Amino acid sequence: MPEEDYVLPIGRAQVQRPGKDISLFTYGLMLHYSLEAAEILSREGVDVEVVDLRTIRPLDKQAILSSVQRTGRALIVHEDNLTGGVGAEVAAIIAEEAFDYLDAPVIRVAAPDIPAAPYNPPQEEFFLPNPNTIAAALRRLAAY
Repeated sequence: MPEEDYVLPIGRAQVQRPGKDISLFTYGLMLHYSLEAAEILSREGVDVEVVDLRTIRPLDKQAILSSVQRTGRALIVHEDNLTGGVGAEVAAIIAEEAFDYLDAPVIRVAAPDIPAAPYNPPQEEFFLPNPNTIAAALRRLAAY
């Protein structure tokens, strides 16, 4: 937590970790897990750029597109259900406006398509993506 007051600009993503091999788009709690996963992959020789979307409406399309244009690969991580979630919208932007830059399919890591998010630790562990599941998806994407 910052000591002083601060303002986050609405609709402006921020690169939290620069990289050249894979673009990872996320926000909220998944940002922290994604940074952990990116560090794991860096020890394996894969350089992951982690982009914190910060706001999901509006999305910073330019930040998304410029990152994908640099890396050629995209992983989207969010804690909502896979179907109909924010990740689908980010994937659609990439497919429509950066398809020619892709060297691999866009991959999403999200919660399973079940009705509600659980609040007890064992079910949360099953439901939410974590650094290990994110790292596994990054490995699949890097190997493509």
